[in-house]
Amino acid sequence: MVIKSIVGDQHPYANKKIDNKSQAEQAQKSQGQAKTTADNADRVVLSSEARLRGASLQTANDAPDVRREKVDRLKQQVKDGTYKPDVKKAAANLIRDDLDLFVK
Repeated sequence: MVIKSIVGDQHPYANKKIDNKSQAEQAQKSQGQAKTTADNADRVVLSSEARLRGASLQTANDAPDVRREKVDRLKQQVKDGTYKPDVKKAAANLIRDDLDLFVK
């Protein structure tokens, strides 16, 4: 019994020649496309003021939210009964904050 292939004789490695010249051309072509893409890419240039603001924001984000030493000292003063707030300063700050709400 003879079995014939529908597609015909197939040699899986017969058409897989490596052509060094074509590979080199493809590599150069892809490098050229990458270079062209890099040349056409969008760019962002920040002003010195923007860089300064960015650095300030980063510093503020890195700083702790609470000054632990001051909080601990004030807690101890309250606990000991030695805490004496400046009532006039607190009132002036409250008035200033209220005025800022109306002025802005």
